[in-house]
Amino acid sequence: MDIRGVLLDFDGVISDSFREGLRRIQVLCALHDVRFERDTRTKLFNHWGLPGVELLQQCLGVNEALSRRMYSDWEKLDLVTLIPLIPGARDVLAWLRRNGFQSALITSRHRENLLEVLDRIDLKNEFLVITAKEDAGPYHKPDPRVFRFALETLHEQCGIEKEQCIFVGDTPSDMVAGHNAGLETLVVQTGPYLLEHMAQYPLPLGNVLKSIDDLPYWVEKYHEGILKELY
Repeated sequence: MDIRGVLLDFDGVISDSFREGLRRIQVLCALHDVRFERDTRTKLFNHWGLPGVELLQQCLGVNEALSRRMYSDWEKLDLVTLIPLIPGARDVLAWLRRNGFQSALITSRHRENLLEVLDRIDLKNEFLVITAKEDAGPYHKPDPRVFRFALETLHEQCGIEKEQCIFVGDTPSDMVAGHNAGLETLVVQTGPYLLEHMAQYPLPLGNVLKSIDDLPYWVEKYHEGILKELY
């Protein structure tokens, strides 16, 4: 495969936000007097990857107004206490850049909040294109149209075709979106995707990575072009 573009989810792939996110939702529930029980965690686990407001509304059983207030508090909390990166994430992004790959970020976060986070962790310049909630319009994963903005930008600015792109996600909905978009799709196990999901959301076992830190080794194995440096 001639790889030129790498599309990456943010939460769970670059930011170690899955389990910490669950803990922060529990804190928000206590602050807003919303019950958080065992089945609440299960619902969040199964629906992780939905946009934040929709995730809270569906899984906590709250109305839209309260869900929006809780999500706003969640964004503020993330800025006060930044969630750490997945170990190796920064090094992988730099390695991709040095080898000439163009990286694109695909996330359902609000753009303003996301850009502030990326500025503070000094990662914004690692991405040629950033697709936030506002760029995807009404679409969210597993709808494959969430990739449209990034793919069109990669093509217009760099001449990169969809067949030259891979997508790295961490949820079952990521796998469905990537597959339906016709993208070579990989999943990292630092989010809610487990091997038990393989039966319902199958993909080659070699495309299941422990974390983003394994991505360069996958690229070294499957990329048909020349690499300037090994990982």
